Amino acid sequence: MNTRFAVATYALTFMSLAQERMVTSDELAASISTHPALVRRMLSMLREAGLVETQLGPGGGARLSRPPELISLLEVYQAIRPAEDLFAVGRISPNPDCPMGTGIQATLECVLSKPEQALRLALGNVTIRNLLDEAAARVPQAAAAHAAAQAVAAAQ
Repeated sequence: MNTRFAVATYALTFMSLAQERMVTSDELAASISTHPALVRRMLSMLREAGLVETQLGPGGGARLSRPPELISLLEVYQAIRPAEDLFAVGRISPNPDCPMGTGIQATLECVLSKPEQALRLALGNVTIRNLLDEAAARVPQAAAAHAAAQAVAAAQ
């Protein structure tokens, strides 16, 4: 995994606080402390996966396409990662004439598939809402923003 996953989960959590308001890539980039172009690329991947809606032009930006409790971290992981497996074992090409090379790829694929399955299971059990709740419990400012967002949601 790389920083795209962290940036994506941060952005989705930030957007969940914004409720229905469109959040700009500049706003997200300032909060995440990264370049707006990186945020736009990541938002494009999240849009293609159906996790966010985007709108161009004045008043445009991005927002969640569904409630944060319905977006799992597994969906985020699948949206932003390359199509290859987590450990990219399939990308190696051992020498078929080497005694070790003839069996190591299959061995690695077998051994490393277990931690990847465990990661997928764990990510599937955590939602953006869970992250928001956890952050609110850790940081008083996040708790205030979380409470304000819940009040707005309740009023709607």
